[in-house]
Amino acid sequence: MGIKKIKTHYDEFELDLTPLLAIIMKLVPVLIITSSFLQLTQIDTDLPQVIKEAIKNQDANKDKPFSLVVSIDKTRNVTISAKSDNKEDNYEVKSLNQQIDFKGFNEKLILIKKVNPQIFKLTLTPDESVAYDEIVKIMDEARKPRESKIEFLFKDSLTGKDVKTDYMFPEVVFGNIFN
Repeated sequence: MGIKKIKTHYDEFELDLTPLLAIIMKLVPVLIITSSFLQLTQIDTDLPQVIKEAIKNQDANKDKPFSLVVSIDKTRNVTISAKSDNKEDNYEVKSLNQQIDFKGFNEKLILIKKVNPQIFKLTLTPDESVAYDEIVKIMDEARKPRESKIEFLFKDSLTGKDVKTDYMFPEVVFGNIFN
């Protein structure tokens, strides 16, 4: 009686990654080429250098965060939320016959700008039903006050002097672009 040798199937399994790498190498150029079509566009506007510097300083100033968010809902009511590190103020601009009250919106932004003259950037989050022409009008209302005689004082970060400007919020960022 001999002892029968049991065969086990513990042979080493080698994973061949060559086909996977071939697929990845073919996909990379396709993804690079198609990514050029997905670029987000930016509308460059001519702003005074002092305001461009103030916008850069606002982006770089992380110790005193301030955000201004403008939301537009389906019924064309506009909500403006001004948040700083210790305070949040909400302003409501009711619609007029299912239309945005642009004059009321501009007046609220003037009040906010007088309190926060160093802020030049706002985030716009419109509902998907809001038409593009209404979005452009909102951006126009946020850029400058309706009355040309209204000016705002803010401190130039380079010279330390007070500067007058009629710009309110020329830097508009869309907050819900990928929703």
